[in-house]
Amino acid sequence: MKKDWLKIWCDQVWLYALYSIGVIMSCILIVEWGDLSIPKKMMCFLTILVPIHVFEENTFPGGFFYMNNIGQKSKNPLVYPQNMLTNMYTNFGAEIIFILLFIFADKIPITAAVVAAIFGYAECIHHTRDGINMYLKYKKKGKKTIYGPGSLSSFVGLIQLSTYALIWLIDQKITMWAVGAGLGIVFFIIVGMILIPFQISKKVKSQRFAFQNCGYFEKYERTACVTSEKNPY
Repeated sequence: MKKDWLKIWCDQVWLYALYSIGVIMSCILIVEWGDLSIPKKMMCFLTILVPIHVFEENTFPGGFFYMNNIGQKSKNPLVYPQNMLTNMYTNFGAEIIFILLFIFADKIPITAAVVAAIFGYAECIHHTRDGINMYLKYKKKGKKTIYGPGSLSSFVGLIQLSTYALIWLIDQKITMWAVGAGLGIVFFIIVGMILIPFQISKKVKSQRFAFQNCGYFEKYERTACVTSEKNPY
């Protein structure tokens, strides 16, 4: 049988690659600390925090996609709109963008800082909203907190970086072009790497890239954590 290499990559291999990139970037940060400008340090921290955030969302405890799909009113949250392919595309693609921003941070410091400032706050808002929704959904089944996969790294790491970036920006000479470029990058990530792929996935409903379990949420919804077009959701 011919192996489905894209499915294999989108399942777990890309995660190992992303985590490896995070380790490499952490080594760069430590070794080059004294020679890195503040914008470069901020972007380097972001390239390290993203893999940590993805680890919490996808590996331990995992199941962020399930929470996200429930929030998107999916009738089959193991299948769409977030599936293994969109998951890889969004997160791995964002990491590549942040690495490029790290490389060019000294030439576009304000733009890089704007991206760093927005990212953590956006993640905190998103995870808090989804966490509240899942708490309300499962409180009768024993859920006692608004925690969801990704919440911890959002509030311990990402939001601190965003706060630092925001405070740093206050003391800088800011141009509308630089801020607009940062907002444009964030807009591209949200629309081009999340919303558009999600819309495509909603139409395709690909079983090929369906998740096999719902991670953290299995203890609350075991019967729903089975890949099937007949899923009760």
